[in-house]
Amino acid sequence: MGDGYGHLAVVVDDVDSHYERLVNNGLNINSPKDFMHNGKRLARFFFVTDPDGYKIEVIQRDGRFS
Repeated sequence: MGDGYGHLAVVVDDVDSHYERLVNNGLNINSPKDFMHNGKRLARFFFVTDPDGYKIEVIQRDGRFS
């Protein structure tokens, strides 16, 4: 892909179930984080890195973005 991009994002319905599945398959990734604005959660996400070093964001949209 080169280096002209920041990351690839994949939208899912349940970020926690995808996180658990990846961890149960041996990936070492950071826990999901909440993206908050004015006390409301707009999204929940985590990042994983592919074998070539590219970042992939797995995100669940909430609120007005769902």
